[in-house]
Amino acid sequence: MIPESFIQELLSRIDIVEVINKVVPLKRTGKNFMCCCPFHKEKTPSFSVSQQKQFFKCFGCGASGNAIGFVMRHEGLSYPEAIRKLAESIGMTVPEAARDREVRTRVKSLAGMMQAAADYYSSSLQSSPRAVEYLKRRGISGETAARFALGYSPDSWQPLKDVFGDQYQSPDLEEEKGCGLVIHNGEKRYDRFRGRLMFPIRNPRGQVIAFGARTLNGDEHPKYLNSPETALYHKSREIYGLYEAGPAIREKHRAIVCEGYMDVIQLSQAGFTEACAALGTAVTAEHVQKLLRAVDTVYFSFDGDSAGQHALRRALEAALPVVGDDQEIRFVVLPPEHDPDSLIKEKGAHAFEDELKKSLTLSQYFVRTVSEGKDLATAEGRSQFVAESKPLIVSMRSAPILRKQLVAELAMHARMSPDEFERLCGIAPVRALPAVNPATGMHFDARRGRPWGYQKRPFAAAGSMPVSLAPALDIRERLLQNLLNYPQLAVDFSARIEEEFIGSESEAAREILEVWRTITSGEEPLTQTQLILERLQSSASYAHYCDLLTREMVIQTPEQAARVEVELTFDRLELQRVEANLAQITLQNEPDISRVVELDAKRKVLMSRIDKVQKHYALFHDAGL
Repeated sequence: MIPESFIQELLSRIDIVEVINKVVPLKRTGKNFMCCCPFHKEKTPSFSVSQQKQFFKCFGCGASGNAIGFVMRHEGLSYPEAIRKLAESIGMTVPEAARDREVRTRVKSLAGMMQAAADYYSSSLQSSPRAVEYLKRRGISGETAARFALGYSPDSWQPLKDVFGDQYQSPDLEEEKGCGLVIHNGEKRYDRFRGRLMFPIRNPRGQVIAFGARTLNGDEHPKYLNSPETALYHKSREIYGLYEAGPAIREKHRAIVCEGYMDVIQLSQAGFTEACAALGTAVTAEHVQKLLRAVDTVYFSFDGDSAGQHALRRALEAALPVVGDDQEIRFVVLPPEHDPDSLIKEKGAHAFEDELKKSLTLSQYFVRTVSEGKDLATAEGRSQFVAESKPLIVSMRSAPILRKQLVAELAMHARMSPDEFERLCGIAPVRALPAVNPATGMHFDARRGRPWGYQKRPFAAAGSMPVSLAPALDIRERLLQNLLNYPQLAVDFSARIEEEFIGSESEAAREILEVWRTITSGEEPLTQTQLILERLQSSASYAHYCDLLTREMVIQTPEQAARVEVELTFDRLELQRVEANLAQITLQNEPDISRVVELDAKRKVLMSRIDKVQKHYALFHDAGL
C-alpha cells in the first residue's frame, strides 16, 4: 500500500495544469484554464482546470477529479499505477513495504521472462512457413503481425530451453509458482506451447503477462490454448488488445469489444484500431469497469450466431452494475451469418461502421432482450417480462437517472405505472412524511434541516457570484462548499463548527464535520483542496464534494466573500433556533414572558448583526475593495 503521506506530498508537488497541458493545450480564461475535453468529442471547450484547487471538471461529459484521476482516466491505469507514473515524471520514488517491494521485484522478473519468450516466438514466426501461410490466408499483413507481436512456438518439447538455459529448471517458469510457460508433471519438463501461432497478451503498461496460442492443425483440440492463471495474469481482469488500442480509444472516444484474438486483429487492420476483447471468459463487470475508466462509450460487437448473441446478453448483465449516467454502452447486433471479420471482408469496413451507427443503446437492447419470446399482449407474457427485468434493474447501482428512465419504459411495456414497477422490483423510494415542528406546524426536511417551501433571501455580496447559482444551495450546504473551496475557513471557524454541528444527526452536519475533521485533525491543517479530496476519496459523500467544487469553479467566490458568508451562516442558524424556540413558547397556554422577552431581544440583535454585515459588505463590494 502506498503511504498516504507520500500521495499528499506528490499532489502538493504536481501541477495539474502541467499534467493536462502535456495531453491537450490549455488556454487561460480568468482564474481557470479551458480546453476541449480529451474524454469526449466537442467543438466548444467545456473542460475547465482550476490551478488554485488542482481540480478538473468537464461540463460536457461530467468527468472530474485531481491529477491522479486524470492520469487514471486518460491512460486507463489503476490508482497505484497512476501514482507511480506521476511520481516518475517528477523524479519521486514510491516508498514500499518490504513485502510489497518483494512482490513487485518478482512480478518484474516474471514479466521479463514472458518478454524473452515473446521475443523468441516473434523471431521464430518467419521460420515457420505454415504459420506465415496461415496469416496470409487470413489476410493479416506483416505490419499488423508486428503491431500485435504475433509469433510461433516451434513444434518440439523444449525450445524455450535455448532461451533460458539453466534457468529452464526454475519454478518461476511453471504454472503454480511462476509465469506458466513450462509444464512440470513430476517426471518431465516441457514447453506449454508447441507448434502454435502465438498471441502475446499485454497489460496497459505494455508488459507481456500471458499468451494465447492457436493450433495450426485443423483437428487439434483445444483450438486455442491460453496461459493459466499466474501471479501476472488473471483472465477475468485483463482485456486483449487494450494496450495496442489505447491511443485509438483516447482519440476516437470509443472502444469496440469483440470476441477473440483474430477479431481484434482483423478489426484493427480494417481501421478499427480501438478494438479489444475479453480473454477466455465472458465479459465481466470488472472488464467493463476497466474500459469505462478509459472511455465513456463502449460498443459490444460479437458474432451474429446464437452463441454470439448469448455473449451479448452476458455483456449487458456485466455492464448494468457499473455503467454511469454519463456513460454509454451500445450493442451491435450483426446478421446471423456474420462476425465482424466476415462482414468487413464481404462488404467492406464501411459496412461495419454502418452497423456501429445502427447499434442499440443499453435501454433499447435491454427491452429487446427481456421481451424476446414473450407475448406482451397477455398477462402471463407481461408477468414473465417483469420477472426477468427485476434482477437486471436492481443491479443498476451506478446510474440512478438511467435506471429511472429505463423503469418508465419497461413499465409502459408491462402496462404499469413506473411507481408500481419500482415497487415490484423492490427499489421504490420510501416517502415518509417529514416530522412536523410543533411550534410552527411546518414540515421539515430532515436531511438538510429546512422547512418545505422555505425561501432563502440570497446574500449576493460577491460580484463574481451569480445570484442564480449561490442560492440554489441550503445555507449548510453552501457552508460546506465554502469550506472545501477555502479550507483555511474550517481552521478559523473551528470552534463554531464544533459547537454548531457536533451532536446533530442531519446529513449536512455529518458532511460538514467530515470535511472539518479531515482539514483539522492532523498535526498541521490540510489547506490544499486537492489533498482534502484525496483524503476523502473513500467517503460516501465524495461525489457530492466534487459536485460542490465543480459549481464553485463557475461561481468563483472571492475569499473575503466566502468568509463573510460563513460568518453569516452561523448567525442565521442561531437565528433559526431562536425563532423556533420563541414560536414554541408563545404557543404554550402559559408562556414564560421573561423568556419570550429574552429570546426576542436576542432575535433582534442577531437580525441587526446580519443586516449590518450584509450592508457593510455591499458597500465594501461597491467600492471595489
